[in-house]
Amino acid sequence: MSKKPKIEDVIVQVLANDAQKNALNFVAFLRANKMSPSWASANAWAVSYKSQRVCYIRLHGTAHYHNLERGSWHINHVNYGRTSLVDHGDEPNQHISDEKLKDMVWDNVKHCTRCYNCKTGNSVTILGKQFDETCHSWLMMKNPDADAINCAKKIVAMRRYAIANAGS
Repeated sequence: MSKKPKIEDVIVQVLANDAQKNALNFVAFLRANKMSPSWASANAWAVSYKSQRVCYIRLHGTAHYHNLERGSWHINHVNYGRTSLVDHGDEPNQHISDEKLKDMVWDNVKHCTRCYNCKTGNSVTILGKQFDETCHSWLMMKNPDADAINCAKKIVAMRRYAIANAGS
């Protein structure tokens, strides 16, 4: 295997069944929207659009502090720059009105654990709800099912749109 393996090749080695299907579905969505995962480290890929980070995809076998058990993976959305889900004080964030999707986002907010690369937790408003002590990588969807994949796609699409229209 090369030092920088293609994500799909690792997905079929590490994941099985629905986890594999959902991960491949998400990666296909990213590629179709001109966001190719780039190898970041062992079993971890960064996803960017126009040189701005959108999310990370990590599979079991990545750094131990990600706590991914055998056969598991996660999508980690990051809070770099503007996103339509986080209220930055100067714009309403009414981009997700579906209560089921809001609940899914709120249930997956990642709280700060003071990991080695983290500064202290942030207080942010996400879809109108205040969260304290959130991680800089504020949303983590571990082993997402089909519904969570659809939610992740919407979040990525909103981030992509915000990047594409920055300064407009």
